[in-house]
Amino acid sequence: MLTVHAPTCSTRRAGFTLVELIITMVLVSFVAGAIVKLLLRQQRFYNSTTDLIQTRQQIRQAAAMLPSDLRGISSVGNDIYAMSDSSLDFRGVFGTSIVCSNAGGQLSTVPRVLASGAAMTNWTRIPAVGDSVLVYNDSTMVSSTDDAWMPHRISVVTTVTSATSASGCPVATGLTQAGDLTAGNPSYQLTFNAGASPKILVGSAMRFFRKVHYSVYKAADAKWYLGFYECKPACSAIQPIAGPFQPYAANGTSGVQFAYYDATGTVTINPKLVARISLVVRGQGTGLVNLSGDGATAFGDSLRIEVGLRNK
Repeated sequence: MLTVHAPTCSTRRAGFTLVELIITMVLVSFVAGAIVKLLLRQQRFYNSTTDLIQTRQQIRQAAAMLPSDLRGISSVGNDIYAMSDSSLDFRGVFGTSIVCSNAGGQLSTVPRVLASGAAMTNWTRIPAVGDSVLVYNDSTMVSSTDDAWMPHRISVVTTVTSATSASGCPVATGLTQAGDLTAGNPSYQLTFNAGASPKILVGSAMRFFRKVHYSVYKAADAKWYLGFYECKPACSAIQPIAGPFQPYAANGTSGVQFAYYDATGTVTINPKLVARISLVVRGQGTGLVNLSGDGATAFGDSLRIEVGLRNK
């Protein structure tokens, strides 16, 4: 008997050909490249936007700090020590008060808060040893010919909380009421390096100040900043308060530039004639800005501020 065997079929496993794999890899590389390019572009846009915002923040910071200090300058009162296109030295007034007593050349202040609601004392910091004060001396003549602001440097500050103490601000002066003086709302008796004139009367005005300095300067990182220091009486090291800005240049493109005008609007170099101070702040980004993706450029922005002096 003849036996017939059916032919065997070899099974083949499905897969990709070499051509298909190459095409797939090419397509994946195109997609991955496009994604990476998009991510890099977004990263550049984010970095550029951050740099732009920070530059404008530094400009606004300088613009917010300087006008309040400059506006209180008394040019006729010799508040300006030195001025140039890149720096300004002046009396930085941080408080005012009224003389409540004059005990042997030691002057006391009226408490900051009064039950009557009158505002006779106002300051941003409590006077300290080394600070200076200008006291209005009415002197002896009825006319104003002998009146003057007398400068004194504080050597001792004594806190007085008793409303009956003659060294503080007693009720008998009529400037305070019972209960005005407390541990949290005292009068301060000020002793000076040289005693105040006995002609200074109760009710005379006092202006507390320190010498302050603003300038554009080059820091250790080779960038230019708006710097500040104060003297009490020794001067502290200059510290950056805003920046970086454009470098100093004598051609009028400095990162921080001062200009001074008299009452007629004419540029002046006389500190006693200054009625208005112009301040230009020019910011400079820390790197190249690329917002459109077409190319990176250096970013710069500027702001001009005009400050009229109150006491001109």
